[in-house]
Amino acid sequence: MESTTVAILGAGMSGICMAIKLQEAGITDFLLLEKSEGPGGTWHDNTYPGACCDVASHLYSFSFEPNPEWSRAFSPQEEIEAYFAHCVDKYQLGSSIRYNTAVNAARWREASSDWELTTATGETLVCRFLVSGLGQLNLPHIPDFEGLADFTGASFHSARWDHSVDLKGKRVAVIGNAASAIQFIPPVAEQAEHVTVYQRSANYIVPRGDRVFSKREKAWYRRFPLLLKLSRLRWYLRQELLMFGAMLTGSLRHRLMSLMASRYLENEIADPELRQKLTPDYPLGCKRILVSDDYYQALAKGGIDIVTSPILRIGEQGVQTEDGVERPVDVIIFGTGFRATEFLAPLTVTGVGGKTLDAVWSGGAWALRGVAVPDFPNMFILYGPNTNLGHNSIIYMVEGQVRYVLQCIDKMLAHDIRSMQANAAVTERFNEQLQEDLGKTVWGEECGSWYKNEQGRITNNWPHTTLRYRFSMRHPDFAEYDMSA
Repeated sequence: MESTTVAILGAGMSGICMAIKLQEAGITDFLLLEKSEGPGGTWHDNTYPGACCDVASHLYSFSFEPNPEWSRAFSPQEEIEAYFAHCVDKYQLGSSIRYNTAVNAARWREASSDWELTTATGETLVCRFLVSGLGQLNLPHIPDFEGLADFTGASFHSARWDHSVDLKGKRVAVIGNAASAIQFIPPVAEQAEHVTVYQRSANYIVPRGDRVFSKREKAWYRRFPLLLKLSRLRWYLRQELLMFGAMLTGSLRHRLMSLMASRYLENEIADPELRQKLTPDYPLGCKRILVSDDYYQALAKGGIDIVTSPILRIGEQGVQTEDGVERPVDVIIFGTGFRATEFLAPLTVTGVGGKTLDAVWSGGAWALRGVAVPDFPNMFILYGPNTNLGHNSIIYMVEGQVRYVLQCIDKMLAHDIRSMQANAAVTERFNEQLQEDLGKTVWGEECGSWYKNEQGRITNNWPHTTLRYRFSMRHPDFAEYDMSA
């Protein structure tokens, strides 16, 4: 049976960062296990037209690997995927990555204090440390609509875009209108005969402010790296000081951001009936705030209908809504998001005493500082429960987590510690305080967001600033862990 010191699940942003830092620390016995045929994670999977990042290019990159060559202020998908591929090549990670290798199960072996992994092809691998870089947005969600199996046209989720489907002259139904949908709807509308958007709820949208970087600008960034760092710092402070405050209900910044979104809608959508459909009925920030320079503009051009009546069923040739109207359609595109609260799914993880992570998390995912779970020793999670953001770059958060996890692994190797797991009582207190703090933010409001699970637990978001999180993750407090030699 093959063995390695560290097994990293996923060769996306988190997994690549973990591998680079392990290598820099002199820990070279590791493997990245990636289900897809290439690196990049969500930026490899999401190839829909118009896909781009909501975080500025200079901030959505590793602090240790700045990129002066971004073409735009907000990077398109293909450039981000190429950036992570560049990191794999530059840091010579290729020989440590197993592509097309999906891990179905992980089981803690108490006798030998290690993890046994089973892949989709039945192969097994043993590792001393297990690090998940699977993230929160990797499993597409398609609602179980009545009659969907009977639909005779093409249908697919935006995260698994079917590029073989020609949309020219087609009647296209888009189900959902959140972050991904508002990016692909404008380019789809340019091809399709007509687009019908089935909207469950309206979104707050603010301008992205995207622009092309000139050749001169990129030359200056190449020649003077300090300028790139200053640009990164400017974007970081903008997001931290302005956007985070907007997450606090009743704050001045919350009111200002709400006003900005309302003004943007009023300025771009002249039709009062359409504007009413696009006006949210919940506080700004309760659901993800969206950014776009072309969604409202595409709606204003015409050729796109917004339907707010809930979908009743899908027939062989159309979509029927509860108002009794059935609209004929040739193609259905699901922009219905991800199974974001199902962390690590569909992986089955079995810890101490045969406990499964699914059972432990049956009421909602939780962890100590977002990275460790009691009864699952030597396992660490990157971009785990309650580490998502509504205002800044998740790469900043992950870099702090990687440094924290690396210190844990280094201590265990240096002191020959066989197992290390989060203390149950400490973890419980941490999460009780976390949920209390989250209740003071806009995410505590009722709006049906993906930040909450069905039980009402906020499983995804961090309630404070990113600076506070990074400060808390500078060094592990090993008193928060149970260890055995």
